[in-house]
This record gives sequence, C-alpha cells and structure tokens, in this order.
Amino acid sequence: MKKILLLFLFLCAQAGWAQTVTPSKREVVGRDVGQLKGIKISGRIIDEITGEGLVGATITVPELNLTRVTDPNGGFELTLDRAEYNLQFRYVGYETIEYPITAVGDGRVSIRMIQEDFQLDDVVIFGRDPEKNIRSTDIGAVTLSMNTIKELPPFLGEVDIVRSLATLPGVSQVGEASSGLNVRGGGVDQNLIQFGGAPIYNPSHMFGLFTAFNAEMVNDVTLYKAVVPSRYGGRSSSILDILPKAGSVDKWGADLMVSNFSGKVSVNGPLIKDKVSILGGFRISYINWFLQTLSNPTVKNSNANFYDGNLIINAPVSDNNEFTYSYYTSYDDFAFSSDTTISWKNTAHSLQWKSKLSEKLSLEALGYYTIYDYGIFNESGINDFTIDSNIKDLGGKLYFSYNFSPTNKLSAGGSFKQIEIQPGELIPSGQEEILPKKVQDEFGKEYSSHFQHEFELGEKLGFSYGLRYDLYQYLGPRVVREYAENQPISDGSAISETQYNDGNVIQTYDGLGPRASFRYSFDKSSSVKLGYNKMYQFIHLVSNTATIAPSDVWKLSDQFLEPQIADQYSLGFYKNLKGNIFETSLEVYYKDIQNVVEYKDGANLILQNHIETELIPAEGKAYGVELYVKKNLGRLTGWISYTYSRSLRRVITPYEEENINDGEWYSSNFDKPHDLTLIGNYKISTNTSVSATFGYSTGRPVTLPAAKFNYFGNSLAYFDMRNQDRLPDFHRLDLSLNFKLKGNGKFFDGNWTFSLLNVYGRKNPFSIYFGDVAGAPPQALRLAILGVPLPSLSYAIKF
Repeated sequence: MKKILLLFLFLCAQAGWAQTVTPSKREVVGRDVGQLKGIKISGRIIDEITGEGLVGATITVPELNLTRVTDPNGGFELTLDRAEYNLQFRYVGYETIEYPITAVGDGRVSIRMIQEDFQLDDVVIFGRDPEKNIRSTDIGAVTLSMNTIKELPPFLGEVDIVRSLATLPGVSQVGEASSGLNVRGGGVDQNLIQFGGAPIYNPSHMFGLFTAFNAEMVNDVTLYKAVVPSRYGGRSSSILDILPKAGSVDKWGADLMVSNFSGKVSVNGPLIKDKVSILGGFRISYINWFLQTLSNPTVKNSNANFYDGNLIINAPVSDNNEFTYSYYTSYDDFAFSSDTTISWKNTAHSLQWKSKLSEKLSLEALGYYTIYDYGIFNESGINDFTIDSNIKDLGGKLYFSYNFSPTNKLSAGGSFKQIEIQPGELIPSGQEEILPKKVQDEFGKEYSSHFQHEFELGEKLGFSYGLRYDLYQYLGPRVVREYAENQPISDGSAISETQYNDGNVIQTYDGLGPRASFRYSFDKSSSVKLGYNKMYQFIHLVSNTATIAPSDVWKLSDQFLEPQIADQYSLGFYKNLKGNIFETSLEVYYKDIQNVVEYKDGANLILQNHIETELIPAEGKAYGVELYVKKNLGRLTGWISYTYSRSLRRVITPYEEENINDGEWYSSNFDKPHDLTLIGNYKISTNTSVSATFGYSTGRPVTLPAAKFNYFGNSLAYFDMRNQDRLPDFHRLDLSLNFKLKGNGKFFDGNWTFSLLNVYGRKNPFSIYFGDVAGAPPQALRLAILGVPLPSLSYAIKF
C-alpha cells in the first residue's frame, strides 16, 4: 500500500499538481523520487483568517532535533533526507500543528494556523521561539506581541504600547504623563520610533497620558536597546520598530471598542479576494467630561481632544512578492483655561516591497514621508498670536539578504533621507503690537550603507558583526554667524555673518559604526553573550523639560553642534528553566555618549534664531545592571524586572561661567537608580483573567531653589546646583479584570475589561513648583497627575 501511495504522489508531482496543507490534513510531500538526499521542503505559514504571514513561527523536526524560524514573510525552508518525519508548527496564541510527512523529493507547502480561543497560555517577550533568547546572538532585543501587551492592565481603558515597553528592564519613563521612553540612560530624542518604517517624532496623546498608536493596527513591536542591527541608525540610544497589522484577504470583519475615555473602530477585508487586503482604523477621545469632574479650576476649565487613524493595504501578490502601504495620522490639542491652545500632529506614509529573488536571496525596499507639526495658539483677546513649527522627513531604504545556510546569513543595504525643520514662526493674529518673527529653517541630508553577517560555529558558538557608514550634510540656504575666538559663543561675541545659498554644504560629518555580538552556549538552556555597539545621531531635541512638549526645539547638527556619538558595551547571561517555562537573564552595560546637548543657565530656547548662543556641549555616561525573570506557561504568567542604573552628565568648557555644577558629574533629568516592575496575569477560567502591575522607582532629579531675593520689587528664586535634589520615590499598583462573552458565532464576541489604576491612591509627583509667600522661603507644591484611584471600563466587540 505504501508503494502505491508513493507512486501516486510521484505521478501527481510530475503533472504539476500542488496542494495547500491545512491543520486537518495529513499529506506526503514530494516531487522527485529520484532524489534521495538533500530534499528541500519550503513553505509559508499564514493566519487562517487574515492570510497574513506569521513572522517568527517555529518549525520543529523532532527526529533531527532541528528547529527553524519563519522569515519576515512567514516563509521557511528545511533540508531533509528521504525519511518519515513528524513536523511541528508553533506560534504564540495559535494552536500547535503536528503534521507527519514522508519526504520523497523537493516540495512546497502552505500551513494555515488558527488562533486559540484564549491567548494567555504563552507569554513570550524575547521573540516567539522559546529558545531564541538562548540561541540567538541578540543582546537587549525585545519583541512583544499584541497578545502579551493586551494582558497588561489598560491605562484609561486603552492598551498602551509604549507603557508596556516601560515594564521591561532598562526601559523607563520620567512620570505618569510622559511621552517617549528613556532607554539605558538615554533621552527621549535618542530613540528612533518608526511605524511601518516611517519615523514618528511624537508618539503620545495628551502629553503622554495615551500612546499615539492604536493597538488594533499593530502586529508586534521590537525594541533594540543594546547591539542594534547595522540596518538601523540615526539615533544613539535605541530603535523601536512597530510592525503594522495586515487585513484579511479572505473575508470582511470589524472591531469596535468603547471605554469611558475613548473609542475606536477598525474594518478589514479583501479588496481583491486572496490577493489584496485593506485595514482601516480610527480612534477618538471624549475625555473632557473627566476633566470637568476635577476640583482644580485650571484643569476643570480646560479642553482636550485627540484622534488617530490608520490605513494599511497589503498585497501578497505571490509567495515571493509582497507590497504594503501604510498611512498613519494623529492629532492633539489641549486648551488651557487661560485661552492658550497647544497642538501637535503626525502624518506618515510608507510603501514597502518584500521579494524573494531566489531560494537564498531576498530583497526589501521601503520609501517613506513623515510630517510632524506642532504649535502654540494664544486666543486671549490681547496680543493674540500663533507659533508654528514642523519637521518634514523623506527617505528610502534598500536591503538585501543572502542565506548561505540556515545558520549563516549575510545582509547589506543602504538608505537616504532628507530632513527639513522649521524651528518656529511667530504670527500675530490681528493688529496687535507683537511683531512677526521667523527662525531660519534648517536642511540636512543623511546617507548610509551597511552590512551584517550572522553565523554559527557548531551549537555552542554564534557570531554577529556588522559595520554602518553614516554621512551627514548640513545645507543652506542659511545665514551663519561667526564668533570671536577665545570667547564664549554669545550675541556679544558675534563678529560677522556668511550667507549660504540653497543646497550649499555648510558642514559635513561622517563616521563608521561597528556592531558586534558573540554568544557561547553552555547547553541548550543557558548562554553568555558579549556585545559592542556604536551609533551616530544628527538630530537633537533641545528642551528644559523632562518629557516631549510642543515648546521644545528640534535641532540639526551644524558647525556649532556636533553629532551625538554613543559607544555601548554589554554583557549578559541567559538561562531557561523547566523546559522554557521560566526565562531568566542578567545583563550589565556601560554607555559613553559624546556631544550631548545641554542648555546654559537661564537659556531662552523659544524663537531663538541663533540657538547656539544658548547651548553647550556635554558628555554623558550611563551604566547599569538589569535582572529579568519571566514565567511563560501555566495559570499564572508574568515577569519581574529590576534595574539598577545611573545616567550622568558633565559640562566642562574653557569658560568657567559656562560650566554646570563646577564641571562635576551630575544626574540627567531621567536618572532613576532603582526601577522595579512586577507583572502578573492569572487565568481564572478560559474566558476570565485578572492581571496586576506594580511599579517602583527612585524619584527623578529636580533643581530646587536655594533661596529667593528681591530685584526691583520682584521676588525671584535663586538656583544653585542643577539636578541635586529628587522628587519623592514613585510607586503604584494597577489591577484589571478581563472576561469574554461568547456571541455563539452569530454576530460578535465581546470582551469586558475593568481596570483600576493607582489602587491605593498614591499622589506620585510629576513635578514640583513653588509659590511665593512674603517673609518665607519659596513654598514647594506637588503636582500629581493621578492622585486618586482611577477606574475605567471598556467593551470590545468583533464582527
């Protein structure tokens, strides 16, 4: 009977017959019975519903103790001898497929995987391969699936991508209303955040209370915080790569979520069945009712609005070619009771093409265009004005990858970008006495090329090394000042000006950025890794606040402000326990940063046409120890992360009056030595779970007045040393309950989520400000964002 079956398959293969494999089928794969060794079995793993390729799914051949991981298109390839095998396909949140085959000759299969009814059994942070943290050469590369993020207590009813990353070791935020991330002692501007390959300059709504990304539009997020692959550059601290989700190529569907603070809807389906899908989403806030319930009259009379939208068109035109277009927009405005409105808007387009040119060679090309607008509007009726600013970023990237073997891969490519910054323009709204003013625009171009080689020598040794070359040009048109030698740069030391025409090169910087990592495995469950990383950054955020604000100034490197250069050294030990149920890691790092931007004491940063007179270069260093323990399986899952770290700055110039803190090392605005996070998710039943998050951290540094004095009848505060005091320590407990209602397949399934933030009502201070009382020192007052327990309720349905 076996011989008859083999003969039948051989005849089918000769006739060009192909078969799609589904979880319920048992097939024999083959096309050429004459080939006895080196049989190649290739294929693609996709989602049964959406048709989307599953990146990072694992294919295991138990008979050979062999595991492979799918590529960014969901593809895989196995080289087998002629024999019988029992293939196993796994992906987090999906049902495991065990599939027996008889390998006769080369063949290709398509595996369709179905999501589990309940997606909490597997919580995977370091990729989806349960042993990837041990076997790979990655140091500090963290991938969170949306299944994992959705298990955390929602913030104001919303799943928050950025705050989820802040629960990991080495990643923090300065407070409860802060945008962006501080990664291993770096500022928020030192992180490149990109959605669908396009950079996003402000990833927040309402100054950080909400993340500006709709979780229903996101497939997964990857954070590189140590050894960054050489294809990425332009920032000195980390890369946050957000991969958009693709719609279904099979049928139409929709999701709707409403909470007491915001709501969102998404629709997806096939534009061309089985070939082109579309996914659209929109989210909007209605938080004003909450502001009106607060007792603070300033906040009570304020007004806040935000929205964001996405459109994603995905076209897997063949097994070897896939096109993806992504559009993203977000908008915020916040009006204080004083009739001052602050607004900001992101708009990003990207078009990506992935192609498998041959069995070993693949290509990826991407183009993007991003605009970030931000401004301040005064409509008090007296001297009304508008201050407008924006950033325009246009670029393209091209990558090639060649797989010599499953354990030997070479990649190379290049990128180009041009950036234009309008730092600020003051526009009077009427016949006011205010004069219009415009700060000179800035123009720059960046070019880069890179290569990366990853390979293994046996099972114990793994290497990854790469090199990136960056070239940056600062361009005209611009009027550039020249200053007298041996004097501080100031308005008083300016001696002449030079006019540069459109496209003239004013300043050029370049540099080589090597990256390398080494892995030694003691056994299949433990390894040690060593890494080095060098990064260049040509854009800077000039700010005297701890978080991104519309009043901040983005500045390109020029002849006065050199690019930031960061050198980071990392060492880590990784150990999995009890069959990968537990993952543990211990990492230490040291980072040296050159040309960090600091501002002079008393600096004026708004509408400053010669901002170099207000800035001084600083050096920085950061070091730390990160401990991570995670439980993947069972009713109780979660992780513990603890970080001890320091982030320090030092300013030493030839001029004593410019030195900060007498040239001694001092804490950066985001230096928090101790940071502890506890995450737990308990599965009560198939449809019900409860989760908790507890966070503790050292209070961030602040500069407090040492005294006050009278100047022409005005009481003024005297500040001595910068960042020598700290806010009280931060700690907070959040709880959430999630349960699912079954719609019996008729119309929809529903998920109810109740969360309670700040359970015990801790008044964690976001900042300290001071009031003047006659005859007394300055009186310190605490500003807390969440001073009471804050409940939220959300309901999500799926059509």
